[in-house]
Amino acid sequence: MSSERRLDFPLDIVPKVGSLTYLNDHVRWIRMPLPMSLNHINLWGLGSSDNLTLVDTGMHLDDTKNAWINLIKEQNLTIKDIVVTHMHPDHIGMAGWFVKECNTSFSMSRSDYLQCRMLSADTGDNVPHEAIDFYTQAGMTEGQIKTFIKRFGFFGSIIHPLPEAYTRLKDSDVLNVDGIEWAVIEGRGHSLEHLCFFSKELNMFISGDQLLPTISSHVGIFPTEPKANPVEEWIASCHKLIDVLPQDVFVLPAHGRPFIGAHKRLHALIEHHETSLSKLYDALKTPKRSVDVFDVLFKREIDEGNLIMATGESLAHLNCLIYRGQIRKYLKDGHSWYEQI
Repeated sequence: MSSERRLDFPLDIVPKVGSLTYLNDHVRWIRMPLPMSLNHINLWGLGSSDNLTLVDTGMHLDDTKNAWINLIKEQNLTIKDIVVTHMHPDHIGMAGWFVKECNTSFSMSRSDYLQCRMLSADTGDNVPHEAIDFYTQAGMTEGQIKTFIKRFGFFGSIIHPLPEAYTRLKDSDVLNVDGIEWAVIEGRGHSLEHLCFFSKELNMFISGDQLLPTISSHVGIFPTEPKANPVEEWIASCHKLIDVLPQDVFVLPAHGRPFIGAHKRLHALIEHHETSLSKLYDALKTPKRSVDVFDVLFKREIDEGNLIMATGESLAHLNCLIYRGQIRKYLKDGHSWYEQI
C-alpha cells in the first residue's frame, strides 16, 4: 500500500497553476508552475489580501513572473512580506523580484540565505577544481564531468538576484500574521536550515520540502561540504517533527496535496532511509563506488538530467554508514571506494 493511500487528503479542489484557493480566513493556497516532471510548487498566502505574507515564491522564470503579475491584479493582492522556507530555486527564486517590485520585507534562515548568495554567484567561467575532483572521485566519466562543467552556474540563472539584506528566522521564533502565531520549526537534511511553520490555533503546518505526502525530498551532499552527514540530520528532523506536531495536524506541503497523517508519513520516511542504508550496507560486501550503488538506492533510471542529484544522494548515504562505523572509504585509481568494515 502506498503512503498516499494511508494518508487523508481532505480537499477535493486543487488550484490551477497561477491561481489561489482559500483554505480559511487566514490561509490561501497558491500554485505556480515548474518546468520539470515535478510540475508545480505550492505557496501559501497568510493574512489579509491587503497585507499578505507569502511563504515561498516560485522559480524566477517568465511564466511564473507573468502568473504572479496576473494573480496580484486579479485578486487585488498587496504582498507585504516574503518568507522563504529554504534556498532552493523553486522556493526562493522570485523573492528578490518581490522585494524590488513590491517593496516587501524578506525573511529566511541565515545558513540558507548565505549559501544561496554563494551559489547564485557561481558562473560557468570558473569551475572549482574541488568540484571536478569531487565528482571524478565519485566515479563520473570524463564525458559526464564535461557536461557538469558546461552546466555549472545554472543555479543562479533561475533565481532573481537576492536582496542585500534579510531578516533572520530561526528555530523557536514566532511569526505573527494578523494575530495568528506561526511557530518556526527548523528541519535539516534537505537544506542547511530548512524552516517550517506551525500554527497551534489553526492546527496547520507549512512543511516546505521537509514533509511531502508522496515523495522523499532529496537528501544529498555537494562539493562544498563533502564530509557532511545530511541523512542522519534528516532522520533526526523526522523524529523531531513527530515529537512536536499533533497527529491530526493539517500539513501544507510544497509539492502534492495538503494532507492529514504527519506521523504516519514521518515514520515512513524514517523507514525508507533506514531500509536504504541497510540495503546499501549489504551491497558493500564487495567494494563499490558511489555511481555503482544507484540501483540499490533508486527505482528510477539515472541519466544526465538527474545524475548530480543521484550522486549526491548516494554519497550522503555512504557518508552516513561511515559515521555509523559500518563501512570504510579509500582512494584507488582516482576513485573513492567503499566497503564493509
